[in-house]
Amino acid sequence: MKNLITHSKKLCAGLLILVMAFGMSFSEPKTVQAQTKYWIKVNKQANVATVYQLKSGKYKAVKAFLVSCGGSNTPSGTFYTPAKYRWHTLDGPSYGQYCTRIHGGVLFHSVWYYSHSKASQSTVQFNKLGTTASHGCVRLTVADAKWIYDHCALGTKVTIYSSKNPGPLGKPKGIKVSTARKMYWDPTDPDKNNPYHKLKPSITISKKKKRTVQYGEKYSIKSGVTAKQKNKVSLTKKIKYTVTKYNSKKKKYTKAKFSTKKLGTYKITYKVTSKGGTSTSKVLKVKVVDTKAPMITAKNRALTIGKTTPANAVSGVTAKQRSGASRTSAMSVYIKAPGAKKYTKYTYSKAKSYKFTKTGTYQIQYRVTNKYKTSVTAKKNITISVKYANAALNIKNPALTYEEGSILPTVDELKEAAGIKAYDYNGKEIFKVDIDTKAIDMNTPGTYKVAVSVTGSSKVKVSKTVTIVVKEKATTETADSTTASEAATTESSQQ
Repeated sequence: MKNLITHSKKLCAGLLILVMAFGMSFSEPKTVQAQTKYWIKVNKQANVATVYQLKSGKYKAVKAFLVSCGGSNTPSGTFYTPAKYRWHTLDGPSYGQYCTRIHGGVLFHSVWYYSHSKASQSTVQFNKLGTTASHGCVRLTVADAKWIYDHCALGTKVTIYSSKNPGPLGKPKGIKVSTARKMYWDPTDPDKNNPYHKLKPSITISKKKKRTVQYGEKYSIKSGVTAKQKNKVSLTKKIKYTVTKYNSKKKKYTKAKFSTKKLGTYKITYKVTSKGGTSTSKVLKVKVVDTKAPMITAKNRALTIGKTTPANAVSGVTAKQRSGASRTSAMSVYIKAPGAKKYTKYTYSKAKSYKFTKTGTYQIQYRVTNKYKTSVTAKKNITISVKYANAALNIKNPALTYEEGSILPTVDELKEAAGIKAYDYNGKEIFKVDIDTKAIDMNTPGTYKVAVSVTGSSKVKVSKTVTIVVKEKATTETADSTTASEAATTESSQQ
C-alpha cells in the first residue's frame, strides 16, 4: 500500500509538471498587477517565506515562515495570487488547508493530509518543514497558511527566488511532532478541538530575571516570563498574575500590590490557560531590598567666628537609607583640625558638641553603614574653612571742630572726643587704635579727613574716617573797642 501511494505521488508530480508547463488544467482569472499591501518573497533554497508589508511607501519585512518548497519543481519569478481555497485536493490524492494559488498548479497550502480530516496530517511531512520536500507547492504550517489566506488579498505579489541567505528576519525555528503516529493534527491549527490545545501548557521564567531588586528600581513583572502550549504556540500574551507579600506580623503572605518602593518579599504567581482550557501556574519570589550605600548629605562650609555662632561638626548633615530610614545618628565623624597629622574619630553625639575655635581648614569625613547590610558603608568628605570675624570700629562723633592754633589732640584725647571704640571678633575691646593725626595742621583752617584703623585677630585692618574742622581764630579788634567804650562811660559817670 505504501509503495502504491509513493508511486501515485510520483506520477502526480510528473503530471503536475506537465500541467505547469502547458497550462492546461487551471484557468486563472486575470489579476491586476498593482501595488498590494503585502509582498511575499519565497526563498526556495533556504525554504523560508518572508512577508513584507507596505508602510509609508516602502515594503518592510514583518514575518518569516518556515516552508517546504519543491526545488526545481517550484518555479522562480514574480506572480500575483489569483485564487484561494479553504480545502483543496492535492496530488496523491492528498488534501491541503488554507490554499492560496501562486501560479498554475503551485499553491501556498498547509502540510498535506491523508484525508479531508484535520486529524490526518502526515507527521513525517510536518517535520520536514524547512527542507525541500514538496512537489512544487509551498507548504506551511496551518497557522502560517491561514495567515496568508486571511490577510493577503487576491493580487498579492509573490516572488520566488533562490539564495543561501534566508532573508532579513532569518530562518524560524520549527516545531517537531511525534512520528509514532502516521497522521495527526497540525499542532498549530487554531481549531478549538485541536487536542494539542488541551495539553497542559508550560511557563518559563528566565534565569536572567531578577529575583532581588533594589529599592526604587524599575521592575517589569511580565518581562522574562513566557508561556507556550505543547505545540510551541505562544501563550505569553495570555499570562495573568497575582501578587502577595509576606506579612511579618501575621507570618504569612497576604494580597498586595507589587512596588519597589516597599521593602519585603513578594510572591508572584503566574497563570496561563491553553486554548483547550487546561491551566498551569508558576511562582516567582522577588525581594525588594535596600542594600546600597546610604546617602549622606553634607556640603563644604565656611564659618566665621564672632560673626556667626560656631556650628558643630554635624550641623546640616544628614544620612539616610535609600528607602528613607534615617541613619544620621548612626554616623561616625572623623575630624582633622588645621595642623593635625591625622583624623580624630567622634561619635555623632560627640561631634554635636565639637566647636571650631581655631582658624584654618578642617578636613571632615562622615561614615555610616547600611542598616540592613552593615558591610556596606557610605563615606562623604567635606572641608570646613574657619576664620575670625573682622574687628568692629565704632565712632560716636565722626566730626570734630577745633580753633586755629589749638594744640594738636593726642590719640587718647581724639579717641575720647570722637567716641572711638574698637572690638575684636569675641567682643573684647581693642584699645590700640591707629589715628593718623599727622594729617592735621592746627594752624591752617580747613577740613581734614583723619584715618582711624584697627586690626583684630582676623588680621584684617578695618578703617573709618573722622572729620576734623580747624576754624579761624576770632580777632581781638572788637574786644579792644568795647573796652575803650566802657572806659569812656566810666569816666563820664565819675565826672
